[in-house]
Amino acid sequence: MKTTEFIEAAVSRGEQLGLHALSGREQVVYAIAEAEAYCDIDGIDSLIHKYGRESMGLFAQAFLEIGASEIAAVLQTIASTSGTPNENTLSNANRLITERSGYSYEEVESFVARGA
Repeated sequence: MKTTEFIEAAVSRGEQLGLHALSGREQVVYAIAEAEAYCDIDGIDSLIHKYGRESMGLFAQAFLEIGASEIAAVLQTIASTSGTPNENTLSNANRLITERSGYSYEEVESFVARGA
């Protein structure tokens, strides 16, 4: 399966089954796609509302897998914060994700290809 086909299939399976039903490369691909979509449309708050603050560690790991360490670090901060994360942290996470800071689609493709 080509990398673009794998990415499309992972997103489709994620939409049908949900993030936590996926594993491995599919989960990484879908987590990144979900974070991008939620942050682009409604902001990081909507992503946290859907998945819970504690799940941001899973999103952090996904971004770390493709080399987006700055995004991973801020998402891990959100995951490990007791109570509500401060607005600056949330704004920074949203900005980094919407700007695709530290990665591009090509890094997602490379990640998928490495696991093939």
